[in-house]
Amino acid sequence: MAALSWQGIVAVTFTALAFVVMAADWVGPDITFTVLLAFLTAFDGQIVTVAKAAAGYGNTGLLTVVFLYWVAEGITQTGGLELIMNYVLGRSRSVHWALVRSMFPVMVLSAFLNNTPCVTFMIPILISWGRRCGVPIKKLLIPLSYAAVLGGTCTSIGTSTNLVIVGLQDARYAKSKQVDQAKFQIFDIAPYGVPYALWGFVFILLAQGFLLPGNSSRYAKDLLLAVRVLPSSSVVKKKLKDSGLLQQNGFDVTAIYRNGQLIKISDPSIVLDGGDILYVSGELDVVEFVGEEYGLALVNQEQELAAERPFGSGEEAVFSANGAAPYHKLVQAKLSKTSDLIGRTVREVSWQGRFGLIPVAIQRGNGREDGRLSDVVLAAGDVLLLDTTPFYDEDREDIKTNFDGKLHAVKDGAAKEFVIGVKVKKSAEVVGKTVSAAGLRGIPGLFVLSVDHADGTSVDSSDYLYKIQPDDTIWIAADVAAVGFLSKFPGLELVQQEQVDKTGTSILYRHLVQAAVSHKGPLVGKTVRDVRFRTLYNAAVVAVHRENARIPLKVQDIVLQGGDVLLISCHTNWADEHRHDKSFVLVQPVPDSSPPKRSRMIIGVLLATGMVLTQIIGGLKNKEYIHLWPCAVLTAALMLLTGCMNADQTRKAIMWDVYLTIAAAFGVSAALEGTGVAAKFANAIISIGKGAGGTGAALIAIYIATALLSELLTNNAAGAIMYPIAAIAGDALKITPKDTSVAIMLGASAGFVNPFSYQTNLMVYAAGNYSVREFAIVGAPFQVWLMIVAGFILVYRNQWHQVWIVSWICTAGIVLLPALYFLLPTRIQIKIDGFFERIAAVLNPKAALERRRSLRRQVSHTRTDDSGSSGSPLPAPKIVA
Repeated sequence: MAALSWQGIVAVTFTALAFVVMAADWVGPDITFTVLLAFLTAFDGQIVTVAKAAAGYGNTGLLTVVFLYWVAEGITQTGGLELIMNYVLGRSRSVHWALVRSMFPVMVLSAFLNNTPCVTFMIPILISWGRRCGVPIKKLLIPLSYAAVLGGTCTSIGTSTNLVIVGLQDARYAKSKQVDQAKFQIFDIAPYGVPYALWGFVFILLAQGFLLPGNSSRYAKDLLLAVRVLPSSSVVKKKLKDSGLLQQNGFDVTAIYRNGQLIKISDPSIVLDGGDILYVSGELDVVEFVGEEYGLALVNQEQELAAERPFGSGEEAVFSANGAAPYHKLVQAKLSKTSDLIGRTVREVSWQGRFGLIPVAIQRGNGREDGRLSDVVLAAGDVLLLDTTPFYDEDREDIKTNFDGKLHAVKDGAAKEFVIGVKVKKSAEVVGKTVSAAGLRGIPGLFVLSVDHADGTSVDSSDYLYKIQPDDTIWIAADVAAVGFLSKFPGLELVQQEQVDKTGTSILYRHLVQAAVSHKGPLVGKTVRDVRFRTLYNAAVVAVHRENARIPLKVQDIVLQGGDVLLISCHTNWADEHRHDKSFVLVQPVPDSSPPKRSRMIIGVLLATGMVLTQIIGGLKNKEYIHLWPCAVLTAALMLLTGCMNADQTRKAIMWDVYLTIAAAFGVSAALEGTGVAAKFANAIISIGKGAGGTGAALIAIYIATALLSELLTNNAAGAIMYPIAAIAGDALKITPKDTSVAIMLGASAGFVNPFSYQTNLMVYAAGNYSVREFAIVGAPFQVWLMIVAGFILVYRNQWHQVWIVSWICTAGIVLLPALYFLLPTRIQIKIDGFFERIAAVLNPKAALERRRSLRRQVSHTRTDDSGSSGSPLPAPKIVA
């Protein structure tokens, strides 16, 4: 075979270099591909001509992707999908049924809508729903991304990648007058994509107990923490086994401190009482969530030492007056090998005097017995979570000497918050539920302060048993992101809504703005009512933030100070009009803060449904009544005319980085094909197909190559780069263009291991506070599983009817099996649970490593005892079994 020409060498070399740049995340794929394409056209058309390089920017598949973002924005702005999904999800405390209820509807939805907007609006819904149901959020968000991806493989319009491949196939074969080969109907991928999605769904259901993380964070894990049972807690006077605490993932109660005694948990029938200190093993995020859910106050080491005194009135709330958390700013530190703290108990160290720090938690390990935080003997390598005081200085020499490296900031307990009042409508689904059951506890950046009744009486947030009534006013401390969540929460209306409505601004052009009050401006020293803010500015103050203070709840009566940050509901042009106003020093719009246009909900859903039906009917009748590109544009135009969204929202809905990436990748593909590079790689796939004696092996090779490429690049870029290679191989092996396209569509969507490989992965990665390792633990076996599944589907593609039947039967069995499990007697359920817990422990690499370490320590202790050189044991705390 002839060697590559210099044009081919340049094309493949610089394309490979671009892959390195994108894989290392140095420059985004939109910029990288655009620059690469411009470079390849700079050789006087010898690598790729300007005309061919520019052809991708007008590809019909790409244009369809762009304008489908308009339709998705129109539906999202009406809040229609949120309402439907809240109804569909219902309520379930089982992780299995939570996954079934959340994944399956998203898969169906994502088959007809772009998966990125699907995941965008589903993230806050699932977070709220998971909190209401007591299901760890991390059990839901990775499956959410995977469900959106799997659903997108079921139709040609389910994901932007599919539309890109459809456009490439149409362009390739229409040019050669092969009209029959050029067309790819909406359901042509369904015979292969549906079983592919079902088996991916089955994997998540089977593996969720082994692979999916709980409510973990990226910070120190396996911590020893202490929480105090509040007198008003819902667990007071309940047996531990009936309290619900033992069922919380990642929250293991190890001991109780009561009346000067440490009681080891050997009997879960022990009755909990107000003032008890529970010692738990877990992670900070989990303990905070469970504490807020059940009325448990996080206890630091200083509070632990003062535990003998009566329960004080200053500790009546889980969160202290700073509003965000019972700490100021948490830092994580690792004890150095040369520290003089080694060998001393936590109580023996003057933490505030020496470091300006207070211990909150310490990583368990080093063979320690469970006990009190103050009694832990410090050892080299210990990881501590410490609260900062006004005397903390990270540059203090004593800190540098005793801790390895720089102390890492973990959480800011004094983050910016606004006090928001929301009124409960009579028809709201939260009526008759506790604040926790309503889904208003445990939401990041949101804390319920109190509830006011219509008759003027009030209920404090520490009353965990109070059930919300119609016309109640719930006062909430929330950051900006949580304010957006509240504005879309069904059945709740801002207390200031009347003032907002009086501004006369149409809901279509209404959003939130943050504006800081100027220290020398005319607003200082006056209340919102005094300055007649609504009349003067044609806007309404929804909430006020003041640094290091929680201000009164009634917005109209707040005396404004310089530096106060006002959260204002106003017209979308308000920020530009008042950017230079002397009353404010900073004016900044809040992203995605437009209220849902619920009155247009039915219109939006019907228009989107009509658009999808035109494609379904055309596919069933094998006739294109209207192409999806103009159909999407016309649907979006009708949404604009009917008030589902405004023009600015429509413009901003287009993800231009996606457009630039795909369009430039088309041009790079043309360069690789024109220089013979694509043919070289295609020959390798042809050799695999001929060597294995069938076309199935070649399709599997195409799928695997595309899947691996999608882990390094964006899915769209991977599909665009692979298509000419696969098409050449497919033509040579007499594989139908449709089958070739299907293999690429499935492979290009298979970015599961790396959170940065797929847009939806990146979204849930940030929202769920995952680590890259947690993603890989789930994604790597999931990727291998789907490679095997895809192999069977592609090999037996002509028997797809049988594959469908088997896939649906197996999926139904896996889904319904737990229903039979709950019919079994409790004692048998406990034995089954224990069996699977043992399997999970065996398969957990971290647990296996800890077992080996423990065994080595036991052997070491045995040898030391035999030699008679063991030291005197440290005095043990008073323990009651």
